[in-house]
Amino acid sequence: MIYLILIFNLVYAEISEGYTLFSPLPNQAPANDYKTYLIDNNEDIINQWNHDCKPVTISYLLPDSSLLIPCTQNEVEGLGGNSLSGGRILNLSWDGEILWDDIFVQDNFQPHHDVEPLPNGNVLFISYERKTYEEAISMGRININSEIWPSYIFELEKISLDSSRIIWKWHLWDHTIQDVDPSLSNYGNIQATPGKLDINLGSLGGGGGASGDWLHLNSIDYNEDFDLIAISSRKMNEFYFIDHSTTTLEAASNSGGNYNQGGQFIYRWGNPANYNRGSADDQILISQHSVNWINNSYPGAGDILLFNNRTEDLGSEILQISIDYNFSINDAEAFAPSIPNWTHDGPFFSNIQSGAFRLENGNTLISVGDQAYFFEIDSIGNTVWEYYHTGPSGQIFNGNIPRAQKYNINYLQLSLIGDLNSDLMVNILDVILLVDYILNVQLVFESSLDINQDQVIDILDIIELVNIIIED
Repeated sequence: MIYLILIFNLVYAEISEGYTLFSPLPNQAPANDYKTYLIDNNEDIINQWNHDCKPVTISYLLPDSSLLIPCTQNEVEGLGGNSLSGGRILNLSWDGEILWDDIFVQDNFQPHHDVEPLPNGNVLFISYERKTYEEAISMGRININSEIWPSYIFELEKISLDSSRIIWKWHLWDHTIQDVDPSLSNYGNIQATPGKLDINLGSLGGGGGASGDWLHLNSIDYNEDFDLIAISSRKMNEFYFIDHSTTTLEAASNSGGNYNQGGQFIYRWGNPANYNRGSADDQILISQHSVNWINNSYPGAGDILLFNNRTEDLGSEILQISIDYNFSINDAEAFAPSIPNWTHDGPFFSNIQSGAFRLENGNTLISVGDQAYFFEIDSIGNTVWEYYHTGPSGQIFNGNIPRAQKYNINYLQLSLIGDLNSDLMVNILDVILLVDYILNVQLVFESSLDINQDQVIDILDIIELVNIIIED
């Protein structure tokens, strides 16, 4: 028994301290009744947000303790035609107050899937952009009989509670290439131009109904150190870096920005046959999701982490890819590395969504989307924590959780008076901590324990703390 307790304590100690955020997407839900949860390692709910919109995929907890949700909307008819088509941004305070609620869909574009909050308070979106059959033909697309929806990235700035403006744009349409019609402006050598996308790659459609879905971007991430944006294309089995330091004008060109490549791809990885620098044998990514940078202060800093969905026969896997930020390659070579530098597989698979995020202590949080299941592994692949989401009465949950994210315990810039152990709750555990401090006659003054702010830590602070708990 003693040995079992020691083993349990050892494993438990390896769990990353923090709070896990997720938004369940039930297959059948009461109209306008959705929830987002923040839980601790004991599965206790730290906070719960109720909202009237269905998240497009993943929600984000911001350092000011507010929640950012990319939402579906039904007020404006846009592109997409499925549950992953967005166009509404909802920002709720810790207490559920609406801080920002705006709908921005037009006939020619439709946000979908993921968003990325930026350090400046703005938000990056991925979007479909409608191009007609005639426009596609004029750019050299040959296997087409209807419209096409290339990808469009834009940065949205909040103006007021219900208004916003786009302040930066990048259009994939500006960076296509083809080698079938020399008379067209985007004619060129595909192998010699890895910064552009062959317009004749892939098929159109999917997602139910008539569709011009081409790349099917499913995640977006931002690296402040390099001022780069990473985007993941499920249908191209590839991810790309584009330069955010460009102006909108430069982003439409082949020059300018920190890397002097304009809006061309700075880097791409996963399927080098797309730019004629590899074969099918060199393809590593299959329908991947959740392409994200590892935090620059976490183990693996600067590497890319992703969930490679693959097929049910192969099973899914987590990949970590080390990047050479010189971005230099020789003629006919594919972008390095040829293989990931870390892989975790094993017995899990999801055909949809899913994700992986590195944690501060080197662990990795993995979400298996269609099973509403996520788990945490240590650096050698041992599972140290897992969570299955159930319905309100403990029954099997009928739905999915696209991705979960875990935030470091010190991430929030939220200070609750009396929350002495930083668990975002004021309760008897804080009283015990305060009593222990007083009984052990600590000589170092801790201002956070001086509840009544009289510069003395004593029984009066205990009384004040108990009053806070009772009044709450």
